[in-house]
Amino acid sequence: TAQTAAAWLSAHLEDHVEAAADLNQYWYSASTIATLCDLVREQCFRSDHSCALDCAFLSTPSLFFALTPAERARSRVLDFDEALGVGEPGFVRYDFHEPTALPPALAGAFRCVVIDPPFITVDVWRRYIETARHLLQPSGGVVILTTVIENAGLLAETLGATPHTYLPSIPNLPYQYAL
Repeated sequence: TAQTAAAWLSAHLEDHVEAAADLNQYWYSASTIATLCDLVREQCFRSDHSCALDCAFLSTPSLFFALTPAERARSRVLDFDEALGVGEPGFVRYDFHEPTALPPALAGAFRCVVIDPPFITVDVWRRYIETARHLLQPSGGVVILTTVIENAGLLAETLGATPHTYLPSIPNLPYQYAL
């Protein structure tokens, strides 16, 4: 819900003010977190548990931490910022420079991957695409991502992703992302 998202943002704002510039971290607005979490719930969380895990959140900690405890238990947040992992068993350290250097149990384990890279360049996106393919179940799955519209061609070609009309709100971001 928007209240859960707002609470998470409030609780973590001060933790990441200094790190934001170094790690290129920007936080979604509370309403965007609520909207994207609703989309993830609709697309990824199912009672059949046909996958080992439901959703991998690549560089999207605000979405992961806005989930319920039960949803987080069936998901993982993969991020470079180890401060996010303190007290969180669902945290996995992730460095996009090593796209598949992850615990073996995560390979092919997810029905859904949510991605918001710290940089929007093609070379960075290619690494995140490699990670997404590594994490998704062998039969494929759902990919939800945010980026600039200029990356639409690459993402359509590599992941079959198509732009939607929803524009996420990311305060203080100097350019507009699309979903």
